[in-house]
Amino acid sequence: MGRPLSVDCVDHNGLVDAQKPPELISANMTGVLCVYSALFMRFAWMVQPRNYLLLASHVTNETMQLYQFSRWAKAHG
Repeated sequence: MGRPLSVDCVDHNGLVDAQKPPELISANMTGVLCVYSALFMRFAWMVQPRNYLLLASHVTNETMQLYQFSRWAKAHG
């Protein structure tokens, strides 16, 4: 069974967005993506058998979104 394409896309998009100016970051969208990833991290941990690939994907996404949030906060004082 292959790795889902969406897993690679989420991680890749987070890395690409980290290179953009912080003025272009949407605080609303970043907050929603943080909540989304947190919920799916919990789901991946609670489901039996545990889905470590989904967990790793959302841990990476959560990390990137929190980094984006910190960049937005620094840019907006």
